[in-house]
Amino acid sequence: MDSLKGIRVVDLTAAVSGTSGTMVLADLGADVIKIEPPKGEHYRYAIDGAFLLAFNRNKRDLALDLRTAEGREIALRLAGKADVLMENFVPGTADKLGLGYERVSNRNPRIIYCSVSGFGQEGPYSQRPAYDPSVQAMGGIMIATGEPEGKPCRQQTSLIDTSAGMYGVIAILAALINREKTGKGCRIDISLLDTAIFAMNYHLAYYSLSGNIPRRLGSGSEAWVPYAAFDTKDTPVWIGISSDKFWAAFCKALGLDDFVNDPRYLTDEDRKQHRDELNAKVEKICMQYNSIELESKLAAAGVPCARLATVAELEDNPQVKARELIEEWHYPGKGNVKIVKTPIMIDGQLPGTRIKTPFLGEHTAEILAELGYSEREIRELLDKGVVVQYRS
Repeated sequence: MDSLKGIRVVDLTAAVSGTSGTMVLADLGADVIKIEPPKGEHYRYAIDGAFLLAFNRNKRDLALDLRTAEGREIALRLAGKADVLMENFVPGTADKLGLGYERVSNRNPRIIYCSVSGFGQEGPYSQRPAYDPSVQAMGGIMIATGEPEGKPCRQQTSLIDTSAGMYGVIAILAALINREKTGKGCRIDISLLDTAIFAMNYHLAYYSLSGNIPRRLGSGSEAWVPYAAFDTKDTPVWIGISSDKFWAAFCKALGLDDFVNDPRYLTDEDRKQHRDELNAKVEKICMQYNSIELESKLAAAGVPCARLATVAELEDNPQVKARELIEEWHYPGKGNVKIVKTPIMIDGQLPGTRIKTPFLGEHTAEILAELGYSEREIRELLDKGVVVQYRS
């Protein structure tokens, strides 16, 4: 997939929020050059390198010490020839490195400069570092997540990080289109907190209408009943009865004639009024089945449902197989690693992997040569430790 072929992106991101966004740009064909410090970004070695492998395919890697004048000049040269620069430093850090928006845009007025940060480039919290869980906490997500009688929980996946990355991509694509009309670049400011609060959008709307704060309901929802994961003989199955039509289909699929005609459960509102007792009854019914049997019956009846799977089971899901979503690559020293493709299907194809996640500094000399550095200059930079070149 080469929709963005010819677009060059300077990637100054680390961790997840910006890095996932630059990977999507790379998957769509952009030439993404990831700049890392000589010892690698701080997520390169976390959880056996899984973060790095998951979010950095299709990129070239330049290991560069931005604390040196020579390193900063290399980065500026790259930015001067780039279409996009994406960074996720704490605001002000890029300026201290001599790579802030003003300096870069003065050198390259067409640059689209995208910053992803915890709280945005301005405001009383702008200098605070942030991670996905901290904005889940501040944005109202964590307090509303978990079992009713349990402690608040974080959403285990980094959905705020990856969502912020995707909003960055959307903004970059819009800016590229606008630049075709105006010839001008722009500054993009993406905030994790903004992203978290946007995710709570309808909960905030409901609070303004009712005064009700979202409460912890485990796998359930304030809006409908039964709408949760229910235990079976083996693995739980999530069931979503969000309409009277689905309720009738659920009852018919499981032979619950008494339930479908029970006046306590006729409508959504009736079922919500009897939430606890109905959930308890549904739990007993589900315990009569194993998870595969129950899911099969309900799916055949058109009821939204899903057996709870672990990541070990994902590649065996027939729908995942049909869409060829998961691929496997061999990485020296790590073995075979399963990677999820970017879920953007165009003309029946998901983006492919042109370049496996690079080693630290794998493309350093290649990129420097493209910038006009001679072999002698490259050797001098390597000898001084300004740059690092991977050697197999």
